[in-house]
Amino acid sequence: MIIKKLKLENIRSYKKQFIDFSLGKTLFEGDIGSGKSTILMAIEFGLFGLGSEKAGSLLRAGEKDGSVGVVFESGGKEYVVSRHLVKKGNSINQDDCVLKSPDDGTKAYSVTELKEKILEILGFNEPIDPKAQSFIYRYAIYTPQEEMKAILTLRPDIRLQTLRKAFRMEEYKTSAENAKNLSNEIKSRGKELAAMASEVQAIKAKIEQLKASTTLKKNELVDLDLERKQVNELIGTQKAKRDDLRSKQLALKAETGKVDALLTLVTEKEKEIKEAQAQIASNRARIKLVQPKIAEMSTLTNPSELAQKELKEEIQSLEEELKKLRNLETQIQVKFSDYRTILEKGICPTCDQVIDPHGFSDLVTHKENELRATHENVEGCGEKLQISKTVLDKKVQFDMAQTRMEDAKKSLSEYEENVRTWQSKFEEADGALRKANLEIVSVKASVQRLQDVNTDLQNIEIRITKSEDDLKRIEKSISSAEANIVDWERQTKDYEDSIEKKLEKKASSDKLNEYLIWVQDYFLPTLELVEKQVMLNHNQEFNSQFQKWFGMLVDDPGKQAKVDEEFTPVIQQDGLDQEVSYLSGGEKTSVALAYRLALNSVVRRESSGLESNLLILDEPTDGFSKEQLSKVREILDEIQSPQIILVSHERELESFADQVIKVSKANGESSISVFNAD
Repeated sequence: MIIKKLKLENIRSYKKQFIDFSLGKTLFEGDIGSGKSTILMAIEFGLFGLGSEKAGSLLRAGEKDGSVGVVFESGGKEYVVSRHLVKKGNSINQDDCVLKSPDDGTKAYSVTELKEKILEILGFNEPIDPKAQSFIYRYAIYTPQEEMKAILTLRPDIRLQTLRKAFRMEEYKTSAENAKNLSNEIKSRGKELAAMASEVQAIKAKIEQLKASTTLKKNELVDLDLERKQVNELIGTQKAKRDDLRSKQLALKAETGKVDALLTLVTEKEKEIKEAQAQIASNRARIKLVQPKIAEMSTLTNPSELAQKELKEEIQSLEEELKKLRNLETQIQVKFSDYRTILEKGICPTCDQVIDPHGFSDLVTHKENELRATHENVEGCGEKLQISKTVLDKKVQFDMAQTRMEDAKKSLSEYEENVRTWQSKFEEADGALRKANLEIVSVKASVQRLQDVNTDLQNIEIRITKSEDDLKRIEKSISSAEANIVDWERQTKDYEDSIEKKLEKKASSDKLNEYLIWVQDYFLPTLELVEKQVMLNHNQEFNSQFQKWFGMLVDDPGKQAKVDEEFTPVIQQDGLDQEVSYLSGGEKTSVALAYRLALNSVVRRESSGLESNLLILDEPTDGFSKEQLSKVREILDEIQSPQIILVSHERELESFADQVIKVSKANGESSISVFNAD
């Protein structure tokens, strides 16, 4: 794998930064805390994801999103991978993982899918758990120097566990665990098969018991079938009797149904009789009231033979005559007054002229007689008029009485007719009532018979229900017996079949015991022996590499270094063991770097498909003297890796590098400057 480009956006102290990597040795130089290690963290995150890191340790403070893009080459092909961090609320998560490859183009992947794809591209045979770091990358390509120092101080058992993972020795442990699980499974299965085989006699006893039970149940089934036939015959007889009773019931209901109609008829006729009696009494009472009035009005005398119209005409004629007489009387009175005025005063009352009164005395006498005669005629005519009016009033009263009498006679005729009509209705209703009462008496016997039939029918229904319940019980017992017979015969067949199979299982159990002996007595001991031998080979190679690199770094003939069987570094000064904790800072760094390079060599050899073309060293020379720093060039040349990335704050390493990238930090933001070696 070769790293070609790196893009950072809002990652720790970087806002936005692009870095081009070249082949050869690239040195990232800068003060402590300037942002050098961030670049290495970003490369690992871009390739493999967060692993055990927290997203909050990468995203720049105060930002809501950030990203890392890595362009790398593997197997002669170029790939571009990008990962994004997004802050939502108080949590920060990975989002939008994208990989551009020459085979599949640009595609989005989940976190797990992308890690699996990267491991496949790099040829790293290890778990794809996105929460786990890549052990091959960590121990074959890049291990932080401080982390390597920490490995040196671990308890031997913990260090061995870590190295086992780095050496891919977990497969031996997994194989041993699988073999033990298989052994336990063989034991369990063997016991199970042996237990099954031991059940043959018990199964034969069960077969005999099932056959006996089946025979008894078949005999019981014959008895139940006979009982079912008898109950079916009984139900048939009972239903025939029920049908006969229902026919009688229908006939009696048709006959006794008349009772309600007759009772209704009796009620209606009694009501009609009461109404007729009431109407007869009412009309007779009215007749008694009308007859005296008719008799009284029959005694009245007609005051005139003339009709009211004729009397009115007569009155009108008299009124006109009376009016004329009164007018005449008025005229005569006026003349009489004029003549008497002239006679007494000698002056005309009309024109006030003086007139000779001589001759007017006879005129006054004549007019006076004429006035008296006219007055008598007025009074005579008035008396006649008054008599005619009186006669008219009596005539009106008489005619009204005659009208009332005719109305009364008509009402009397109606009342008498009503009496005759209601008397006829009374007689008709009374006859119908007598007839209905006679019919009711004749139907009462049928009512009693119907009650007896209903009681018999109710009893037969109860007996039929009981018989049908008995039939259901018998049918259920038959079904149960048949099911038992089928089930027991099936069980018998299964048991008979299982006897042969259990005998076969006994043979299988014996075979499994042979397998168990092989796994426990041969495979597991051999696996343990092979693992120890492989670990010993690793230890020998590791020790050889460790001594080689330590000898190059520490120019002291009196100091020797090796690793024991637990891969614990042992430092000897003039043949005496020396604690690592008592070494100087530079010597501790030398031990850590030698250990790091030895581990790198062993892991590379054990990781099939891993190209030895990239090595990352983080602060490998911390505490080195100038003499030790000068030896770093020899080590880097000895490694012969096409691409080496160093991170250090030592300026002396600039002369070893093909490319120097200076990292600086100002106002909380990191930046880089690139310098190519002359």
